[in-house]
Amino acid sequence: MEYAEERDLVRRTLNGDAGAFNSLYKRHHARILATLIGRTRNRHDAEDLMQVTFLRAYRGLSGFRGEAAFSTWLMQIALNVCTTHMRSKQARRSWQKTIEDTQLGYRDRWEPASTERPDDALSRKECREMLEESIAELPQRYRHAVRLRYVKDRSYAEIARELGVPMGTLKTWLHRARHQLQESLNDTELAAM
Repeated sequence: MEYAEERDLVRRTLNGDAGAFNSLYKRHHARILATLIGRTRNRHDAEDLMQVTFLRAYRGLSGFRGEAAFSTWLMQIALNVCTTHMRSKQARRSWQKTIEDTQLGYRDRWEPASTERPDDALSRKECREMLEESIAELPQRYRHAVRLRYVKDRSYAEIARELGVPMGTLKTWLHRARHQLQESLNDTELAAM
């Protein structure tokens, strides 16, 4: 598509012509989708991210200055959406594993290694913050059990004794807390898109 034609379609879209944006979508969606599939290695995720890309492009169309081709501007949006998704997914995997790992307290997992890259340290920090926020939203009894188990690394027997509850109750609380934390993480990831 020629540069002038793209700018005309953008102008028409801004003037309320929905068909103009549809034309932009039809001309660029295959390339955007292919790029996102290549980056995510998951067609379903790529299709979702493509929709987010076009939604953000539509909402931010007034910010398109025309200094570069529309396709370049759109691709940058797609890459930003993908990067955010991948960071969120990486953080989710990291803290889900931590929550499910009964051998280590979660603070141990965020001690930076001397060779850790800055972006890994940032992901670790974001993951810790998301986990702390999600734990704070748990009901008090679950929150207390989670902190004793995963922060203070107490055994199930010690926690049951300290909380004065049967072992089965404690295991139920921790199971429910892990489930709620996983749901909270999934909601956080969707909200980030």
